[in-house]
Amino acid sequence: MALLGLALFVAGLCLVPLQETDVFFRLANGQEILRTGHVPGRNLFSFTFPDQPYLDSAWLFDLATAGLYRVGGFPAVVVGKTVVVVATFVAAYLLLRRRGSGRVIAALVLAAAAFCMRERLVERPHVVSLLGEVVVLALLPALQDGRRRAWLLVPVVALWANLHAGAFAGPVLVTLAGLGVLLDGIISPSLASRRAVVNHALAAILCTLALMATPAGSGIFRYLAFHADIFAVHPVDEFRRPAWHSDAPLVIYAVALALSLGLCAARRVRPRARDLLPVLGLALLAGRYVRFGADFVLVSAILAAPLISAVGARWRLAPPYRAHFERAAGALLALLALVPRVADVERHGRFLDIDLDRANLPLAALGFVDQHGLRERMYNDFETGAFLIWKGYPRHRVFVDPRLPAYPRSFHQLLGRSEITREEWTRTMDHFGVTSALLDYAGVNRRVAWWDPEQWALVFRAQDTRVFVRRLPAARDLIARYEIPASFTFTAEEGSATTPLATPPAGSPVPLCEWQLRLGDLFFDLDRGHDQRALDAYRQALDAPAGCLAPEREAATCAWIGAIDRAAGRTAQALALFDRSLAIVPDDTAVLSNRALALEALARPGEAAQAWSRIAALAAGTPLGDRALARARSLTRD
Repeated sequence: MALLGLALFVAGLCLVPLQETDVFFRLANGQEILRTGHVPGRNLFSFTFPDQPYLDSAWLFDLATAGLYRVGGFPAVVVGKTVVVVATFVAAYLLLRRRGSGRVIAALVLAAAAFCMRERLVERPHVVSLLGEVVVLALLPALQDGRRRAWLLVPVVALWANLHAGAFAGPVLVTLAGLGVLLDGIISPSLASRRAVVNHALAAILCTLALMATPAGSGIFRYLAFHADIFAVHPVDEFRRPAWHSDAPLVIYAVALALSLGLCAARRVRPRARDLLPVLGLALLAGRYVRFGADFVLVSAILAAPLISAVGARWRLAPPYRAHFERAAGALLALLALVPRVADVERHGRFLDIDLDRANLPLAALGFVDQHGLRERMYNDFETGAFLIWKGYPRHRVFVDPRLPAYPRSFHQLLGRSEITREEWTRTMDHFGVTSALLDYAGVNRRVAWWDPEQWALVFRAQDTRVFVRRLPAARDLIARYEIPASFTFTAEEGSATTPLATPPAGSPVPLCEWQLRLGDLFFDLDRGHDQRALDAYRQALDAPAGCLAPEREAATCAWIGAIDRAAGRTAQALALFDRSLAIVPDDTAVLSNRALALEALARPGEAAQAWSRIAALAAGTPLGDRALARARSLTRD
């Protein structure tokens, strides 16, 4: 029951809508392998550095992901990930039982670990590394005892290296455990301990060589070294140090682990060095790079549970009560897995939703870009590159994507800069031949402020996405139709802010009268209920010479401002605007109705009756027509 409850709890954490964007370039790479039959050796997916050497050893993971997607789409990918993660925790549970942990303690400690790891239980190859670490820990006792099956470590690491470069953790764990055996042997010397140290040294060497049994060969070490100080060059979130405000579960877990080990030590239950050093090694990695937090949590759980069980052995329950306690623990974990599902049913009506979560994808902006042929040399942000690869390759390539070693360090230094002038940014875009740009997360994206409106026109602004187009002759018609009169500023304290442009840039093809209309639209959107700036801009547009505005835009603007003027008691002004609108669209019943009401307010009943009669004729047989006819008759009688 405890194991079943643990498996259900972990599966519940994994069976959620797919939100991991890196899966897209994994899919694209896997599909390319399926299509060509070989692993790409250069940066196929980018137009900025297409000849940059790139060998990610995780080709087998990419191939498996593409195969799952071909069979069942994104739900199959989520299920595949869930199988790997559940297998990891089941293997960890069995390992803990072999190390002497109680069933309930093993299940609860691993469940706590899974909860802390939940943000890393995503569709990326590091989930394979979590399983690999458990397998290595399970084989270490055989290595220490000199049993033959210990040498399965070498093919395990070789297979692991073709699934994720995180396989370097294999020889690291073997080495640290070997050092622990050496320390334990100093305390209690024996011939067996000396042989175990030799076995660990040999296994560490062979496992390190096994890392090269991939298409990347020795390049896997360059791949790993590239990431060592990448955060200082390009602040990628998963390579930062842990912080309380971002990683509270990890910090709390580490503190709880330290307290638990301290309590165990006070009870004279201490870990052996061979078990403790691998945990300390991963703790150091996690303290340097938060991406290894999940690895540390899992391996430390395997250390802690047997110690906690040993301390609690003196309070061991009688067999009947022990069975009830185990069932209760399993039921609790199963219930914790079920509760979010019930909540999902209440919110969305689906018990299990494991398809792609499209809420945070720039689908509307990408639709606009594709509709107008802007993908050819389009700038995109690091975060959206993987999705754009999947949606565009091989027809289109991206500016940049999250495959860090696929781009030179100088490029990451450029993208990692927090400040850059618009002139320098424009020269950089010129260098790469960029003619359009799609920026997501615009509210917190400092690069949104780097596009000079004299050189770049904002043509799409919706939700948190922006699209810019270079002011080139080929884009003139597109800009004339869609340009938005705005630029942006950015501060670290406030994020990005929209700056309306009072007059068109020199290269804009938008007439001043239309610019004022669009400025009014922008003010209306920005001010949310405070319409004065929008009204002023609209009135300036209507003051333009006759024929400047497009007829439909002029009619709609006159009708809208006229309705506001009528409601505010400026009836004569409103009537003039309604007449101007009706000169363009004479049969608009909404404008005719507002005009009739204005005539009544101006005490011109005869004209009002005629206006209502016209509406009654245009809307005959409808509720509006019936009310208009009744009103016309009432005014005629009066």
